[in-house]
Order: sequence, then C-alpha cells, then structure tokens
Amino acid sequence: MTYDFDGLLAAATTLTADVRLRLPSGRLVAAEPPGLFPAGEVARWAFTQTVSPGEYAVEILTEDDVVLGARVVVRPEPVSQWLPAQRNGEDYIYPVDGATGGFGSVEVFEALTDDEAREELIADLSFDADEPYSIYHHEATGTNLIAIHLGADGRYRSWVGYTAGGEVACFLTDFGDLEARIGESPEPFQ
Repeated sequence: MTYDFDGLLAAATTLTADVRLRLPSGRLVAAEPPGLFPAGEVARWAFTQTVSPGEYAVEILTEDDVVLGARVVVRPEPVSQWLPAQRNGEDYIYPVDGATGGFGSVEVFEALTDDEAREELIADLSFDADEPYSIYHHEATGTNLIAIHLGADGRYRSWVGYTAGGEVACFLTDFGDLEARIGESPEPFQ
C-alpha cells in the first residue's frame, strides 16, 4: 500500500533550510544527531535508496508550530507514489530521545564518530535550540547536517516519494501523525 502525504501536507507551512544538504556519495542517513554510530559502520544505517551525489534542499513542514515532518527534495516533481524507506530490507524507523531529528550524509555521520566533532555539533544544536532547525558544518569533510528541533521524543518512520517515472523525488520523515491521519482522510490513497 502507498500513501498520499501531499494531501495531508497541503495545509502545512513549509520552511526551507538556508543551506542545501550535501550528499557526496548520494547516501542519506536520517537519525538523531549525532547518531552515535560505531566508527566505520555508519553506512549500515543509510537509506537503501540512493540518489546522485549533490546538494539538496531540506524542507521542514509544520502546522500550528508543530513539526509534522521534514523532507529532502531530490527532484521538484510531483510525487506519484509514497513507499516506506528501507534500510537493509527493513522499514526505516529511528528513535529520538533528545527531541531532535536530522538528515545527513554517511560522510558527516561518520565524521561525528570523532569525540571533538560530536562536541562541536552538540554546542551548535544547543545554540540554535529556539529555532526550527540547526545546520552543522563539518569543515574537514565539507559536509553538513540539518537537525530538526522537534520538542518531543519518539520513533519516526521515513518514506520515499517517487515520481511517475519511478525516480526518487524526495525522502520524508514523519515526525507527527501523518500516517495516523490517513484513516481520517475522505480521499482514498493509491
């Protein structure tokens, strides 16, 4: 089954991050920053679906000042099909216990296995805690991470939106109750 999140997000306010997310290898990770992954093993937590290396816009979707979701826009084309994002053959769901979710490349999360980089990130997140998002730059690798301040903990599922041609249009993490709202919608989903 696929869902139509676009209808659910039609009334959402969209805030685009000031900086585009850098994906040098096209491999994306969604996780609570800093990730706390073992050094050399970050790639195991990347989305199975990959995109061309490049820089991509990140949008934070809110309603009444509550973060509903965040997405990495790969192609500014309409989504014709939403499917659960995958990681090693399983649906991509990640836990948050510090009220912050995020998107980054495998490379930036690998850099955050270093204690000094992790401390720098935590300081950056604390400084911007009143903003909807923070941007962390790892100078040595030229990568960055977009952290979304949620105000709540939980387990969050990610989705991939595909174009009519079957290409990845975007990645979306549901930080609200989008999936639960599907049953409330008067429109059937395809």
